[in-house]
Amino acid sequence: MLAGFGDSIMKGVMLRSALKEGRPEYELGSRSIIDRCGEQMGVPVSNFARFGCTAPMGEKLVERYESRLDADETVLIGYGGNDSDYDWEAIADHPDDTHLPRTRIEDFMAAYHHIIDKVRQAGAVPVMLSMLPMDADRYFRFFTRNLSDWHKKNILRWLGGSTAPIVTGHELYNIALYKIAQKEQVRILDITSGFLDGPTCEAFLCDDGIHPNEAGQARISQLIVSQLQPVAA
Repeated sequence: MLAGFGDSIMKGVMLRSALKEGRPEYELGSRSIIDRCGEQMGVPVSNFARFGCTAPMGEKLVERYESRLDADETVLIGYGGNDSDYDWEAIADHPDDTHLPRTRIEDFMAAYHHIIDKVRQAGAVPVMLSMLPMDADRYFRFFTRNLSDWHKKNILRWLGGSTAPIVTGHELYNIALYKIAQKEQVRILDITSGFLDGPTCEAFLCDDGIHPNEAGQARISQLIVSQLQPVAA
């Protein structure tokens, strides 16, 4: 058995129309990452991932679905992308104010510890996933597509003149995952390196710079299965 708690990446969400004005259009890929893993491993799966989910939201989901987890079931946990993000419109309007990520890193880590505890209490085996790399320039173009040039300049000023700090903030949460895994003695599967080694990461991402496309979802499932199967064998 294989279960997954995570955000839109684990859910299998892709961006359909990226840089058009108005609200972005999302769609589910042909199969979610968990479904792909289950097919490759020949095991049934349960996907509890939710679009836009943060670690504190995931904490509540694990509490809700704890009774549906089986003993010795492998439970993949993948959060961080939404947690490390910002309210960019607020930054655009007030670039001189202090702005914090959607989930403060200490709250992010506390929620993760609680998720792991709940999975273990159910008798299941928690396995963490590292974060997917992002394309900061593409992401900046995406979330500012409906903003004025003045607002875009405000965001860049707050960032210090480039989009590099977006990646830095993202990676701080990725590093936090490894700290959590070490403290909890939980396996963490390295997804990050698998997107930085070989073809460029951009080839695996949708036009928003954060969601994996079909090729990216297939790549993530391959990385998960290749790291899980030696244990399952």
